Amino acid sequence: MKRVFEEYRGRVTVTDGAWGTQLQAAGLPPDACPDLWNLENPQAVEAVARGYVQAGSRIILSNTFRANRFSLANWGLGERVAEIAQAGAAISRRAAGQAVKVFASIGPTGKIVMMGEVSAEDIYAAFAEQAGGLARGGADAILCETFTELEEAMLA
Repeated sequence: MKRVFEEYRGRVTVTDGAWGTQLQAAGLPPDACPDLWNLENPQAVEAVARGYVQAGSRIILSNTFRANRFSLANWGLGERVAEIAQAGAAISRRAAGQAVKVFASIGPTGKIVMMGEVSAEDIYAAFAEQAGGLARGGADAILCETFTELEEAMLA
């Protein structure tokens, strides 16, 4: 993974933008699980990724911000993590082609480790499960984003 970042050292690089609002513009209902669209509406997800590539992004993310067992459980999808994560990375990989990198997105679980809501081991396992799916989907790297709790970010 270190090689992936070395090519960007000291350079300004254009990346993608918001995924949620783009998916909503494509018809995703506000209360729906965006990550599930990797399976149910992959064409719309790929259109978002392709749009960013066509706009000049040299790095795009994947539609996998919530693709961990804790977040997906809110929609009854906690057992589909690997499938959803792999599909999300694969969609972005197809859209990216060879010239653009895919940095797969991992976001927070929504659980608070320091409050004892869930164990650090369970959080780590959830992120490992998600990362495995992302790797199988062809991600070049993983981007951990929008964490508010340092311990959870470190576990990711």
